[in-house]
Parts: sequence; structure tokens; C-alpha cells
Amino acid sequence: MSWLLLTVSVPTLLWAVLKLYQHVIRIHDLSDLPGPPVASYIWGDIFNLKKAPAGTLWREWTKKYGPTFIIHEGLMKPMLILGDAKGATHVLNNTSIYWKPEIDRSILSLWFGESMLSAEGQIHAERRRRLNPAFNSQSIKQIAPILFDLAFRLEANWTDRLGSAKSVVVDVSGALQGYALDAVSMTMFAHCISTSEGPNSVKEMFKNLSEGPPSEDTIVNRLARVIVSMYPRLLAILPSPMKTWATTLRAELGKIATEVWDVGKLNEDVGGMDARILEVLSQQKKDGAKISKDDAVAEIVGLLFVGSETVANVIGEFLHELAHHPRIQQTLRQEFVDFEAQHGFPPSFNDLMASGNERLKYLDAVMMESLRCKMPVMDVQRVPIVEDIIPLSTPIPGRNGNFLRVQPGQIISIPLRDGINFDPRIWGEDVEEFRPERWLEPGTSERGPGLGGLLTFGDGPKTCIGRGFALAEFKIVVSTLVRNFYIYPSEDEPDIDFYHLGSNAVKPKVRGKEKEGVKLPLRIQRV
Repeated sequence: MSWLLLTVSVPTLLWAVLKLYQHVIRIHDLSDLPGPPVASYIWGDIFNLKKAPAGTLWREWTKKYGPTFIIHEGLMKPMLILGDAKGATHVLNNTSIYWKPEIDRSILSLWFGESMLSAEGQIHAERRRRLNPAFNSQSIKQIAPILFDLAFRLEANWTDRLGSAKSVVVDVSGALQGYALDAVSMTMFAHCISTSEGPNSVKEMFKNLSEGPPSEDTIVNRLARVIVSMYPRLLAILPSPMKTWATTLRAELGKIATEVWDVGKLNEDVGGMDARILEVLSQQKKDGAKISKDDAVAEIVGLLFVGSETVANVIGEFLHELAHHPRIQQTLRQEFVDFEAQHGFPPSFNDLMASGNERLKYLDAVMMESLRCKMPVMDVQRVPIVEDIIPLSTPIPGRNGNFLRVQPGQIISIPLRDGINFDPRIWGEDVEEFRPERWLEPGTSERGPGLGGLLTFGDGPKTCIGRGFALAEFKIVVSTLVRNFYIYPSEDEPDIDFYHLGSNAVKPKVRGKEKEGVKLPLRIQRV
């Protein structure tokens, strides 16, 4: 009851009204932008958007209102949807002007501590500079044997699950989450997370943070979320499951860090594992950089979470596509068969990662199409800290000029998964079709913004630091599984929807069994 009184107290409500008034005055220049009718004057459109399966409302709105329009958060707070590729590139490349919203930075600091993920400006640049050596091409090549070993373990586990049966249904979501967590933890932190068990284990804390608390959609919970979104500092005051999980997670990883950081086990044999981030930060500490164990833990917790979430989700959705597209699956498998017949061995790390690979062209194509269609997060949000003018490639109906003036504090959402990555102006009328062959056509990678024509890894100075690591994970695990297993839909639970869950990640649920949590059942059969 005390929490409820604090949340809905008169001073807090008065403050919220004042913030609302200030915001309406501040963004009046955008009041004539198109957008859907407001779902609720109190709750806005966000709660309906969160509850809808991925790929529904975003595409519906974009088709009707164009790439740039307005929706509303709670208490009618406007949110600018910037699906214009030129405008998005401008925002993502001007990191001195556009920062993460305060609520996002507060959540990231709460979960992981002060790290590169929550930092802005020069602090972000310095933290990123420290971590870059752990993710360069040489480092990724050195840790590749660990990634291969994890993929072989996953293959062996699925083989054991099959036993003498012709085929069996497995929850590939859970299996891939374990693979991705260990891929990051065993290469960057010299620790195997998948072996941790119990309600307070590292593995369980990551799962809880990823899927979010199972809170009911009540008026009280909605009101709390609306007020916290307007006053993020309440996060440090109010009790919540997320806060408890994050605190436990940092404490548990801190114990592990003590062994390799304070005791000095970085140069010891750690059983086929590596501590790449700790090694990099430890060396910089020896060279005079002011880096503490808490700094190292904060960086690792954040990178563990972000790195495992994104890769596991993309690979899972890709396998789901293969199950429903046997032609694509067979074409990819045949490419691996032909490679092995020609060379006498499966593709090595160098073979998989070769630039402009003529031997494994279709693998590159299916990976790029997966990154286009299966973006693991729905959107990227930014806030200008000063007034700015955003250039646009597509003019807004009823407005003069191809630009948009924004004021400090305006929330800007850049829709990626079902926005720019699904824009028919860029990708053509077959944009909604999962068609890897488009990446074998000349000029495809120059069509869109960002790296390789996609904004999946972001753009500009904050482009995903682990991009090369993620691509290596994808190619290694996909090449291992597709060479050894046929993948089919599960006949018992064939209908899968993908939802935007608590951590801003897109995750699968079985239609009609959503309350059972995240699941992606697929049938596998040995090749």
C-alpha cells in the first residue's frame, strides 16, 4: 500500500501534469503530423503496441501514414516515429545531439551499473575505446574454437534428444539462449553460465530480466509505468522485481570477477575458456587507466545480456523460417554439402567469415535476410538535447520542405524491425517475403542505410560493438545445425507469434499458450 500511495501521491501527479504541459508547449511544431487515432487519452498507444504481435501495428500505421508520423505515450505525450531512412541516419550519426532517453539510461544503469550501454558523449566514447580490442577481428578469430565447441555441444544435445526416434520436438528458443549466453560468458568472462542453477543463479536472473516481470495489466501497474516513464528517477526509489534481479545478478557476477580480477587468474588455464574483456581491461589498468572491478563487472553484465539476447533471437527466428521454407533450407544445406565434397572438410572459421565469399554465398544471403527481417529489437529511441533540424527523404503530406524541426526532449522512435528494414521504398514490393536471393542481386547492400544496407546493428559512432562476434556466432551455429538436422514445424504447436517483451527484445510464444512464456518448438530429424 505504501508503494501505491507513493506512486499516485498528489505531488507526483501535480509534477506529471506540469511535465505534460511543458511537453505539449515544447513540441507544438509537430502537432500537425499524421498518426493513428489515440487509443487512450490516459494510456496512449504504447500498451496496445506492446500487446500486439510484432509485425502488425507498425506496418499497418506505416502503410497508412507514411514513414514519419506521431503516436502517443501515456498522458498524451507525443512520440515521433521516424521511419525515414535519411532522417534515421542523421539521428544515429549525430551522437553529440541525440542521446538515449533518460528512462532508458536509468533502466540500463539500474540493471547493469554505469557502463558503456548507459553512457553518453565522451564517457561513452572512452568506455567503447576500452572495449574495442576485445571485439576486433583478431580477438574473434582467437576465441572461435570456443564458439565451434559450443555449437558441437548443441548438436550433441539434440542428437541425444533424438535417441532412437526418427524425429523429436525441441524448444529451440531455450537451447539457443543457453548457447548464446555461454558464447559470450565463456569467451569474455571465462565462466560457463549454463551450468548455474537455482532461483538466484546468473542464468535465472538473465531470463527474468529478458522476459520481464509477469505483472498483470491492471490500472495500478499501468499508472506506475506511465509515471515512471515521465520521472525515471523513481526507479531508484520504488521496489520492483527487475531491481531485485539486477542487484542479484551484479552481485553473483561480482563474485566471479573477484577470482579473475583481484586474485589474478587471467593467465591461468581456464578449461577451454577465455576472459577477453577482463584481459583487455586488466591490461589497460596496468597501463595506468582508472578501471575498477565494478567497472569491469558493469561492462560484462551489459554485454552478456545484450549479446546473448540478440543473437539467440535472430537464430531462433531464422530456424523458424527454415522450418516453413524447405526450399531455402535445402539450398543452404546443399551449399554445405558441396563445400565439404570439394574440400574434404566442413567450413572453417576463415571459410565462414571470408569477405565476399564465393564458396558460401547462400549462407551470407540467408544471414543478411535474417538480419533484415528478424531484427531482435523493435526500435531505437533517441532524444535531442538541443534543437535540431532532421532532413527527410520522403516529404510529409501537408508540410513544406523535406525536413523536420525537433525541440530538446522530444522522444524519437526509429522503427527498425517493421520500419526501415521493411520499407518497400527501399526493398521493393516483396519486402514482407523472406527471400535470401535478394542479397545475390547486384546493389542490394547499397539500397538502405547503415552497414550492409541495414540498421540492424545501428549506425554511426554507436554501431554495435559486437557486430563481428554476432556474425561469427550466427554462421558457426547455423552451419553446424543445418548440416546435421532437418528442421520442420511442430505439428502440435504450429502457430508461433513474436512479441515485444520486457527487455525490448522480440521473443516467440505459442499462439493460445502465451501465458506459458517464451517457447519456440520445432521438430528436428537427423540428416
